[in-house]
Amino acid sequence: MKFLCSLLFLGVLFLSACENKENLPVPSVQATAKSVALVFDPAALDMGDILEGDKATASILIRNDGDGFAQIASVTSACGCTTAEPETRLLAAGAFTPLHIVVDTFGKRGDIRKSITMTDGLGNESTAWITLHVKSNPHAMGEGRSIFDGKCASCHFDPAKGQTTGIAIYNAVCVMCHGVNAQGAYAPALVGHHELDILSTLIANGTGTHHMPAFSQDKAGPLSPQQIKSLAKWIISLDE
Repeated sequence: MKFLCSLLFLGVLFLSACENKENLPVPSVQATAKSVALVFDPAALDMGDILEGDKATASILIRNDGDGFAQIASVTSACGCTTAEPETRLLAAGAFTPLHIVVDTFGKRGDIRKSITMTDGLGNESTAWITLHVKSNPHAMGEGRSIFDGKCASCHFDPAKGQTTGIAIYNAVCVMCHGVNAQGAYAPALVGHHELDILSTLIANGTGTHHMPAFSQDKAGPLSPQQIKSLAKWIISLDE
């Protein structure tokens, strides 16, 4: 009888232990995810004055401010002229890695601002901003390059494909230099032109410099005759 009572007592203890174990809090994936925090240090960097055609280089840090491992899934820049590459992509808590940045300044001038976006393994994004001032360099004219070549094509050539309306064409390949609504930015304002033939010819043939090359397809540019006409009409309409 005593033996049976002992077995019953042990059984009750076992069931009680199982119930208590089931009631213990279980760490959630979300809690772990929130503890991971990849940040840029600094999140803004001024690279100073650079001669056009020179490569601007700098390094900032990516730091893991969380309490667990974090993975850098990708680092991308706003345009093809800028590359950003981390030395390592898996960071322990409190660790950091240099991010090496290179900006190709060909075809640029004046104050330039670029963004770099980092995505971690959980899909969280962080953005850093770099600024620089590109100074005129007469020697850059002899490089035999075009803003339609190489990585520059991702901003100045490729986006024009399939665009049909004037505003879409402008926002695809003109706005980054001539500013919103053609008000001017790195390049002069285009508002104030009223002659369709003159403006169309200017767009098609360019100004003879690498800053404003010929945009016509028959001169290795990205725009068809119809696209040039639509673009010129839209620019002229801004003054109406």
